[in-house]
Amino acid sequence: MLFSEYFKIDINERETWFDPLLHLDTKLYVDPFLIFQDEFGPFRGSHNELIEFYESAFTLIAEAGEKKKSQPWNRAVQILGTPEVEEFCLGVTAAGTGGAGAGTGKAKLIAQAFHKAIMFGLGNPEHFETIQLFQENIAEDTISDAAGNILRHRFASYTKSICDELGIPTERRPHMRGRFNPSKRRWERIFVDAPINPYNGKQVLLVPKDYLRPMPTLNPSDFWGYCFDQNSDELRAEFGEEITRNVKKEVILEKALNDYGSVEDFVGFLERIGGTPYNLEKDPKGLIRWYYATKSFVARNPISLEFSDKKGFCEFIDRILLIFKNYVENQGGWELIYNDDGTAKSESACQRLFLGIVRHYCQANNIDLSPEVNIGRGPVDFKVSRGFEFRALIEVKLANNTRFWHGLESQLTKYLEAEEVSLGRFLIIAFNEKDIERLGDIYKRVNKVNLETQYEISHSLVEATFRPPSASKLRGER
Repeated sequence: MLFSEYFKIDINERETWFDPLLHLDTKLYVDPFLIFQDEFGPFRGSHNELIEFYESAFTLIAEAGEKKKSQPWNRAVQILGTPEVEEFCLGVTAAGTGGAGAGTGKAKLIAQAFHKAIMFGLGNPEHFETIQLFQENIAEDTISDAAGNILRHRFASYTKSICDELGIPTERRPHMRGRFNPSKRRWERIFVDAPINPYNGKQVLLVPKDYLRPMPTLNPSDFWGYCFDQNSDELRAEFGEEITRNVKKEVILEKALNDYGSVEDFVGFLERIGGTPYNLEKDPKGLIRWYYATKSFVARNPISLEFSDKKGFCEFIDRILLIFKNYVENQGGWELIYNDDGTAKSESACQRLFLGIVRHYCQANNIDLSPEVNIGRGPVDFKVSRGFEFRALIEVKLANNTRFWHGLESQLTKYLEAEEVSLGRFLIIAFNEKDIERLGDIYKRVNKVNLETQYEISHSLVEATFRPPSASKLRGER
């Protein structure tokens, strides 16, 4: 359910704030670079606040030197610990809206990144996102969580002003790490007035649309792409003739640490051209539109669904798969998993579209089911259950996935065993004839798995071919 739906707010997409799903994280992140280039209202001064925070940690790590068990080092790690800001409902949580954030483990990684910078004679970076270029395993979620924690009080003020304007009820709660005091080098408690998420009982903090991206503007891949475009001959001389635009992160880290001038050039380049927020309207990664589209489809196509025994539950699961197949193949659903240029979207975009059909039809029929959603992160994509008696696991795979057969013959069966579930479904999405040809012996292999395991696995094929409007139709619409 969307924030606007739960609080019964009419929106027209001209709002400055992102309307989050309350029951499931959206794979978008707060990008500090976008905040830097457009500070407004309560966010004025955000960039300086971020710099002051990391200057405090940077100074402590410099004091510690090589003594990584010293008080300054431990103090820096304690400061750098920034848990996920669950109130944003953003990120890649396996199920629901609760993730890890930068706990002790990731705080140590950030400390290591600063230590490397110091060892190479570098200062505290103007944009803290550059730490991604110095240390493995620092990704977009760590950057977003850090910005969210440090600027929590600003997001809280932004949210409160919106709620006051729209008449949305709020509740005051304390946050022990609510605001960082750089002069005392410690986190301090603040009280936040914000609405409550009915799905997890936590507060909701709204985020400006213009601050959201799937990855930071300043990221390792784009840094390497910039270097390659500017000095490909030098890179080949340094790293070998076989070097390309796509390399392992360890190569990018080596380049950043040994040639910090290139990092500064890249940052300067980004500051000149600016970062671009995620296009919520076109939704190229299929992160948002799936919810609206499937909700509308279910409302226009009501179908009665119910079950009371195991046989009925099996029929219910297969009916849902058939409805999804019809939606994609015959009712325009395929458009949600293609970009405007005809390229197919990711497997996770297809999984979200399927999730929309399952959730909205269950809600429409008052079926109390619990789809546990991993969206590509866990051992299986969906666990649909009602109590212990009615349970099924559904794996959604693209036919062109290089681990397609592994998903059927290993991944799904292992999770069926772990969950003590016998009913499994393998939902296959094919984009073209080549994908379909790859499935030549699918029946044989599914039967083999069932014979070897005694599970009840079957597959369903969705032919999601790209079908642009015909030339005659386009002429008629002019």
